[in-house]
Amino acid sequence: YKPMKTLTIFWIFVFGLILSSSSALGQRPSATVKRGFSVVGVWRYQGGEENPMEIHFLADHKVIFKGGYAFYNPAKWYFNPASAELRLIVPKMKEDDFKLFNQWTNTGLKINLKEKTIVYTLRAARLCFMGYFFEKEKK
Repeated sequence: YKPMKTLTIFWIFVFGLILSSSSALGQRPSATVKRGFSVVGVWRYQGGEENPMEIHFLADHKVIFKGGYAFYNPAKWYFNPASAELRLIVPKMKEDDFKLFNQWTNTGLKINLKEKTIVYTLRAARLCFMGYFFEKEKK
């Protein structure tokens, strides 16, 4: 009985290490996002559950929502290429709206209610805003 219990604890420990290391790997931004990546441009939700929508990330760090969520205009953005961290500051967003983002915190997304900021760690040119996935338009 005792060797079986020890063996079970050992395997739980090993699988725990494997799972934690693979999820930690998933938290790192991809090299393609970090190297030469620019946030500037049109990010588009193609439509499906809702009509198509766009988020325009402008060179002067302004964000303009089109086709949906225009009531949040204007917003601001900042990007750190070293960490692939995109900060989206939405001053007009209400506290209850920020709570919607809590379901995506396992993807590396963070929110700061005080600063009205959503923080994405980009692994690809794709982000989730209010439950809809927006992908950066390729030129």
